[in-house]
Amino acid sequence: MTTATGLPAAPRVRGRNVLVATGFAVAATIMYFAGLFGVYFQQRAAARGSEWIPGDANIELTPPGMIMWTLIISCAVIQWAVYSIARDDRTHALIAVGATLAMGAMVIVQTGWQYVQMGLVADESRAATLIYTLSISHLVMVIVGMVFVALMGFRALAGQYGSRQTDGLVAASIWWYSLTFIYFILWIGVFIAK
Repeated sequence: MTTATGLPAAPRVRGRNVLVATGFAVAATIMYFAGLFGVYFQQRAAARGSEWIPGDANIELTPPGMIMWTLIISCAVIQWAVYSIARDDRTHALIAVGATLAMGAMVIVQTGWQYVQMGLVADESRAATLIYTLSISHLVMVIVGMVFVALMGFRALAGQYGSRQTDGLVAASIWWYSLTFIYFILWIGVFIAK
């Protein structure tokens, strides 16, 4: 197709549907977690005079701290993927996508280890129920993020994303940043403040 001047027409730019949908999903997820955190903090404040976490529970700071550091490092790695695909460097973009997926798997394993170490029974107290609700909700968010990153990595491998169109990996990175932010609040508000 040519224009009136006889020059070839510029290629069509695809819509920003993935970015917009990710924005709505992140907003909905943040509202969900805001509600959960509100219930947790309200219930913890109401139990000030009594024991909030059961006495036989062992909530250590090391596993949640390692999860937080893994997520912080994974944010830099997923940004590397965005940086690489914006420069048409598919090799480094795919290495970064793979490293991000590996770090997501590390978060899942570390969370499982934390559950074993805690010794909380989910229906034993309000604290245990809310801690499991918050952390399992975040774990679901990590799994969704891993699927999203893997899908965008496959699309980049297939050539759908490059320097002209980076929306998919940018959207996946926004989701990943939001799950890191939510875990930061979980780490401080639940595991450190107890």
